[in-house]
Amino acid sequence: MPPTSATGDSVAARIAEAEAVATLHRLNADFIRAFAEADTAWYGEHLSEDFVCTLADGQRIDKTEFLRRKADAADVADVSFDEIDVRPQGAVALVHGVTHYMRDGVRRSTRYTNVWRTRGGRWQAVAAHLTHVVGS
Repeated sequence: MPPTSATGDSVAARIAEAEAVATLHRLNADFIRAFAEADTAWYGEHLSEDFVCTLADGQRIDKTEFLRRKADAADVADVSFDEIDVRPQGAVALVHGVTHYMRDGVRRSTRYTNVWRTRGGRWQAVAAHLTHVVGS
């Protein structure tokens, strides 16, 4: 096995981080698509068993309750997202963003932070925190 160098290790770390960022951007887009489509199967596969979500009203719910609510929440339209910031921190990553949507004829926006963890090369969401954007 050839010796590694600090430069080689640095390049490999940057490549691994860039790959993680690309994967997490894709997962974030899928997370929002699943929200728009009430796709509980996608969530079931991509949320960890110990997933928790802090809702905008301060309630904290587990994966089971999250899935139940998403199954009943196919009432959003015109969904988009922006202000995405993906920040890998080793085996954990923070993904921040804002989702915009119509619900009950009202335009709304929610700022979110999702926490992802990788195990065995697979990223799963372990937590989400939602905050309503005032004036949206």
